[in-house]
Amino acid sequence: MKSLFFSLAILLSFLSFGQNTYKFIPKKQHLITSEQLKTMEIVITPDVMLFNEQVKILPISQMELMANPDYQPLFYANTNGKIKSVVFKKRDDYPTLIEENPEASYTVGEKALDFIVTDLNGKTIKLSELKGKVVVLNFWFTKCGPCVQEMPALNALVKEYKNKDVVFLALTFNKKGVVENFLYETDFNYTIASNVINMYGIQSYPTSIVINKKGKIVLKEIGYRTNIKSVLSNTIKIIYA
Repeated sequence: MKSLFFSLAILLSFLSFGQNTYKFIPKKQHLITSEQLKTMEIVITPDVMLFNEQVKILPISQMELMANPDYQPLFYANTNGKIKSVVFKKRDDYPTLIEENPEASYTVGEKALDFIVTDLNGKTIKLSELKGKVVVLNFWFTKCGPCVQEMPALNALVKEYKNKDVVFLALTFNKKGVVENFLYETDFNYTIASNVINMYGIQSYPTSIVINKKGKIVLKEIGYRTNIKSVLSNTIKIIYA
């Protein structure tokens, strides 16, 4: 019996150590395991703290490290399961297998699923009626830090194609009033629709999708990236070539 109790004590101490190996992470936050990450939605809000292993606080722009294979992001959540801290751990110098996000998979040229949404001005937009135009979709929400971070680049993209047949449509699950309050302080020049679009199975934000003039998907970008403007612009240029 004593042996069993001793074994359990060792196991619990090991689990506690595994949950939070960095002393600068608040004790009430726990490490999200790789198994948990497979079944949960990763939401990074502006109040999330970013760190490197040297306890240096990183600016939100360093979210680009999420896509850097040299770093492993470790997510820490509070007692309510909300992510509050991210530590970017430098990987060892051996090859690491990076699993592809299943959301990122698609067949180039597959038909974009049709939908009907209403923009903030009450105008109804049906995707299938936009054939003959390039459509750039952006899936976002107001509390998504990376979404907000890339908005200046997306606004520049809208300006670049102002006189072209390109429709920039941003889709969010936030209510109209929440979006309008957000827009008082932040410019987002896409046409914005406050509707839930489940058919595309989007769980990672931001996500951008480019649809060509025939209504077919030609690009899908998951997550924040610093060069999102050039990535989307290059795809649009190819369509017009």
